[in-house]
Amino acid sequence: MSVTVVLRVVGSLRVLLLAMFMAQPSFAQKLYAYEPPMMDPNATIYVNDGSCSSGKVLKVQGALRHQRRKKSCVPMSDLQVAPRSGAAK
Repeated sequence: MSVTVVLRVVGSLRVLLLAMFMAQPSFAQKLYAYEPPMMDPNATIYVNDGSCSSGKVLKVQGALRHQRRKKSCVPMSDLQVAPRSGAAK
């Protein structure tokens, strides 16, 4: 391999590593409009379908097959809701 090819590979690896370090995981929760019929047994989702009182959302925890899901109303202020792209403001 020539020196220029090696320098290009090293340069692209630097860019890739820089992009990976700059990317941060999102800890925000997605807010669903309805409860999905199927979900992962270990998943926890938040649903705003109007079934809870004002200022609260439904917290749904998945369950194993043939068991009921755990559901409870939690305050909206406890969530970190991810902003939806393209949503009207």
